Amino acid sequence: MSPEAKKSSPNTRAKSSQATAPAMGGKVIDPLRIARQNMWPLSIAVGVGFMFGVVFYIIALFFFPKYSGIVVFEMSPELTTADDVLSSDRRSADMVTRLARTEMNRLMTPNVLRNALEKRDIRTTNWSGQFMDEGGFNANDALVALEEELSTSHPRDTNTFHVGWAGSKRTDVPVILTAVQEAYLDALSGISDTKYNSNLKTFNDQLRELENQIKYLETEKQNFVRENNITSLNEAVNERNDRIEALNQQVTETRSQAQLLSTRISQLRSKIDGRLDPSEEEIRIAEQDPLIRNLKSLMHDYRVQLRSERNHFSDDHPTIGRLQRRLNSTESEYKSAIDEIIQRNLTAGYKESSDQYASYESLLDQLEEDQAETTTSLRDYASALGVLQSLDRRLDAAITDRDDLTRHIADLNQVRVRDDAKKVVVMQSATLPKTRSFPKIEMVVPVCVFLCVFAVAAFVFLREFLDNRLKYPSDFASLPGARLLGVIPDLEDDPTGVENIEMVVRDEPDSVLAETYRQAASRVVKELEGSGFQSLLLMSGMPEAGTTTILVNLASSISATGRNVVVVDANFRRPRLEEAAMVPRARQGLGDVLAGEVPVESVVISTPDSIDIIGAGSEQNRVFEKLNTKLFDETLSRLKNDYDMVLIDGPPGVVSGDALMLASKCDSALLIVRSGSEERGLIGRLINQLGQMEASFIGVIFNRPRNTAGGYFKKNFQTMANYTPKD
Repeated sequence: MSPEAKKSSPNTRAKSSQATAPAMGGKVIDPLRIARQNMWPLSIAVGVGFMFGVVFYIIALFFFPKYSGIVVFEMSPELTTADDVLSSDRRSADMVTRLARTEMNRLMTPNVLRNALEKRDIRTTNWSGQFMDEGGFNANDALVALEEELSTSHPRDTNTFHVGWAGSKRTDVPVILTAVQEAYLDALSGISDTKYNSNLKTFNDQLRELENQIKYLETEKQNFVRENNITSLNEAVNERNDRIEALNQQVTETRSQAQLLSTRISQLRSKIDGRLDPSEEEIRIAEQDPLIRNLKSLMHDYRVQLRSERNHFSDDHPTIGRLQRRLNSTESEYKSAIDEIIQRNLTAGYKESSDQYASYESLLDQLEEDQAETTTSLRDYASALGVLQSLDRRLDAAITDRDDLTRHIADLNQVRVRDDAKKVVVMQSATLPKTRSFPKIEMVVPVCVFLCVFAVAAFVFLREFLDNRLKYPSDFASLPGARLLGVIPDLEDDPTGVENIEMVVRDEPDSVLAETYRQAASRVVKELEGSGFQSLLLMSGMPEAGTTTILVNLASSISATGRNVVVVDANFRRPRLEEAAMVPRARQGLGDVLAGEVPVESVVISTPDSIDIIGAGSEQNRVFEKLNTKLFDETLSRLKNDYDMVLIDGPPGVVSGDALMLASKCDSALLIVRSGSEERGLIGRLINQLGQMEASFIGVIFNRPRNTAGGYFKKNFQTMANYTPKD
């Protein structure tokens, strides 16, 4: 398979994944990591909040003390009747809540509070002194203040509601609350009296009307009985009632029989006309006809003879044919005969039913005529009795209404004098407060500490949210296509005491840095060999990302696995590959090869650890445009034939277009991102651009995160260092 064929399929998959990748997501914030990183500011905030809370408590204790109290009201269950020994509560929780809110609103109405302010005890309180002016007590200002200072509440799942008030002087609390309590109860009492008097007046008026109505109906009944001699009509009415019932029954039965016959006639007509098939019973009756029985017997004989002859002759024999024709003819005659007999029976049944239907219709007309005559006679006799019965019903209803109304009036009077009939009662009156309600040190200090910590935490999290730099490995989770192949720690985070990061894999193989390079190299090799790639471009978004250092260490780690590796410095702007690899700078390199002055074999520098290096070349031949020539393609193809892997050091993507141009020449590309120096938007744009190049973008190596994730990785680094055997 050619190199072009090798990279065609994986690159196509890479482009497809980039095309279907979702839009860049939001920033992932780890609260625990941020809290660990800002432990000192948060600890200082706790101390400052504590001190501020103590100072605020002392100031409030001397200048803003508050004493509070409450009055508890209970909403009593309503009495069903005056005979109830105990009231029963059938109210739902929602209904109790609605009633409690209604009563709390009633208590807070200006009329109730104004009546409370008119109590003489209010004027003796320290609170009322602030509303005294030259004209006396300013009730309007006091009303506004009292509305603002009073609080009401309804504890859930209870039949109670509370009214509370807090003041700066302890003795004012019971006086103010008692005045409000008395004013509210007076308002309830006034409402109850008004309703009672109104209902009592209405009931008495209705009672007088009913008494007058009863007297009128009794007189009317006596006059009607005397004029119509009602007692002599009862027997006549009963006789005609019996006659009407008998006629009604006969009419109903006759009409039912006529209806049945009509239905049967309709069905017979449909069968005669062929719209309905004969029933099984009609077919069975037809089969009892002698002609049908003879034909059935003859068909049976033919079938027996036919079976017998078939035992001696074949189906083509004349005897078999003659018997079969006779059988077919007899079967045809049987079908015609049975159809004819069924039709004859249906016609006879149709005529019989029609005659019966005509006789029922005649009888029905006669019965209905008798019924009409008897009904007219009964109506005349029953009219007078109906009027009398109507008078009796009206009289009984009026007497019942009068008795009910009399009982309601008695119940109303009895309920009014019962103590448990009150809608709202006082469960707990206001008392002199024993302790201050404000300030309380157990409340003030924690609140101040919380506010200070919250302010510092809000600032820290806001700063973290607005910072778009990539600082932690978790930040790559929201970048589509940013597969993290390795995390290289900072030199200072290596607990083994490494002094120089250049060629650390070769010089300090037991260090944490060397181990992380080996882990990253194994992932890179897996990606390259799994897709059949040989050339890899390493580039960054911004300068000073550590691309060259990572390249030589990756190459050293890959070379240690026995693979033949060459590294090429294609950063013509700031070449430093030879310096990072700790080899003398050569006079000629890639630039001279692309200028056509020397072959590529003559500029290869071999190192003791089996890494071949090709430098950037002489300064006058480091022409950027030469990288986009056919000669560069031929040089890269030759290197891929001579080596297992070709690693190319490219310039930063933000300062030139060389990197993206080189990406179009290589099989694959690897992006180096330095912690805290490159923004999410830049890296996301580079990943998107690399996904559209010929090179397959394989992932990202994250370089030099300091104390990554608030110390999460630091413990892992220490474990690596401790596990490595010491000399």
